[in-house]
Amino acid sequence: MKVRKNQRYSPEFKRSAVERSLRSARSVREVAATLGVHPNMLSRWRCELTQREERDPTAVPNEGPDKSSKELARENRRLKKKLERAELENDILKKANEHFAKLQR
Repeated sequence: MKVRKNQRYSPEFKRSAVERSLRSARSVREVAATLGVHPNMLSRWRCELTQREERDPTAVPNEGPDKSSKELARENRRLKKKLERAELENDILKKANEHFAKLQR
């Protein structure tokens, strides 16, 4: 087993990593994997850099997408089911309308 030496990251790298993770809709784990750092370390950096005092110019604004990709996928599935049900109801109503139109003749 190879022992890893403690890696030191520059403040610029930490800041850019935090900004990237906050802007991304991907999870912290996915962003950390692309950066080559442990997810716990990225989470710690996020806490440290976003929870600074507001008057601190080095603080990172805690802004980003409203929803994660998993939440968007879940909402997409829900909306597809809702659309499928609405289309089925629409087809039933069209058939019923045709049936009643034939009865009136």
